Amino acid sequence: MEKVLVVGASSGVGRALTERLVLNGYIVWGVARRMDLLSDTKKKLGSNFCFSSCDVSEEKDWLKLVRALNGRKFIPQIVIFCAAILENDLSPEFDTKILKKIVSINFLGIIIGVEKLLKVVKPNAQFIAISSSSAFKGSGEEGIGYAASKAALSIAFESLYLKFKNKIRFKTIFFGPIRTGMNPFTKQTPFVLSEKAAVDTVIAAISNNKVQYYSPWNVFFAINLAKLLPSFIYLHLLEQLDQRYHKKFVKTTL
Repeated sequence: MEKVLVVGASSGVGRALTERLVLNGYIVWGVARRMDLLSDTKKKLGSNFCFSSCDVSEEKDWLKLVRALNGRKFIPQIVIFCAAILENDLSPEFDTKILKKIVSINFLGIIIGVEKLLKVVKPNAQFIAISSSSAFKGSGEEGIGYAASKAALSIAFESLYLKFKNKIRFKTIFFGPIRTGMNPFTKQTPFVLSEKAAVDTVIAAISNNKVQYYSPWNVFFAINLAKLLPSFIYLHLLEQLDQRYHKKFVKTTL
């Protein structure tokens, strides 16, 4: 049975993915900050689920996790990074402390994890990053940090793919709005994915050789098409989307 490390396994897509993987016969090691939620998942899933509490923004926690993996001889063939936070660093005022927090978890923490886990995994292992449509556009309502961190993560995984091609497989999955979990959008937002559809996409990516995945495709087609417009029209469209579909304040953690 293949072994999977899921980072951000306590809630949202990460938890749903963990449950599906165990159901499909994988052995899963879940990582998250909240031990109580991980314990609940353990009770539900049984012996094919192990877990560790970890603050992904802390290098010492990654080192502790690596020691735990080595101690249990748990060498993951697949590592999936679902962990992320979404807070509005522009509302009620611009706050770089919030921005730094977002970047430290959504980007730097994940990259630190990659660095440490590269010393654990064997050739042909997979690293899968969960990114977002926010990586392709700005938002005055969503804030700076989330979009910037997801854009940075996406570019980092492109670079890692090119560096480790034919040795380690680096993949990125870009999601549009998801109905449950981390979602800064109103209920009226079109093309919203169900949690099940998001998990289906990740499961498909595990067995596929593609490097990048976009779901739902029509969201990303629309974004790329809009970017071909003159900048003043494109920015006006972004402003209209902010006003119509974004909630006014968000603070979400996975």
